[in-house]
Amino acid sequence: MPFRIETHDDDLQAALRRIATEQIDRALREIEHPDLSLAERVHQARKRCKKLRGLIRLVRPVMGGYKRENAALRDAARRLSGMRDTQTLIATYDAVCEQFADEIDRRAFGPIRAKLTRDAKAAAADPELAVRCDAFRDAMQAVRARASVWTLEDEDFEAMAAGLRKTYSRARKRMKCARSDGGDATMHEWRKRVKYHWYHARLLSPVYPAMMAPWAEEADRLSDLLGDHHDLAVFEARLARTPEAFGDATSLAAFRALLGKRKAMLADRALVSGRMLLAEEPDALVGRWARYLSLWRAGTA
Repeated sequence: MPFRIETHDDDLQAALRRIATEQIDRALREIEHPDLSLAERVHQARKRCKKLRGLIRLVRPVMGGYKRENAALRDAARRLSGMRDTQTLIATYDAVCEQFADEIDRRAFGPIRAKLTRDAKAAAADPELAVRCDAFRDAMQAVRARASVWTLEDEDFEAMAAGLRKTYSRARKRMKCARSDGGDATMHEWRKRVKYHWYHARLLSPVYPAMMAPWAEEADRLSDLLGDHHDLAVFEARLARTPEAFGDATSLAAFRALLGKRKAMLADRALVSGRMLLAEEPDALVGRWARYLSLWRAGTA
């Protein structure tokens, strides 16, 4: 079922348990799905962990055991991060070359692409990856067993209001830091808060689809902009570690300039989007969403 509350959920606690179980079951199926490539399986598994962390963050203030479950999901995803990073670097390289296709000769950057491909193949062939996938499955099965008895101290919107307010407030605060700082670490922190807010909008989208669905879409778009910005920063760091492995210095310097140019463009677009999406004061947004939920509950009772 979709990642959202449903009318048949008895209460938020029941929805929490149901959604968590569904996402974990999907992660367990996808990590060994025969029709998916290894890179796709890893990507899907990590995505499920992020969604689950977004789910429990919504009810963090009233969920017993939140820290334990958040750490378990974070660590499970980290086991697969190496494979994900190598594939992301290739996708980022291709995106940069496509954006500046009219300005560059891609042949000059061939050694960069070749090195990234070798790294990806080495990561996929690493015998430890199978061990990490097994560990991921074990960790997710353990979380699933506990999810069936997750308990919330409050009911309905009161159980999520504080979590929603905290995540949204942090997204606004991180945006202000990004506007004044603009450093890679600051932008990445902003991205994480925006992504959690996106998950929360998705979870609550059924209460007023005409309003909540576009909101979730815009949060998703902003999260993607910031995610692409982070991938470029990771790429820069990778090139800086062993520049000699990526070809001659002149070509490498030219490619780094393209990375910086694309990163600046993404940052500008993200700040424009963020100022609009995050314009509302936290108490106003929480109050508005609370009224949506109340009317939805009354209309579906």
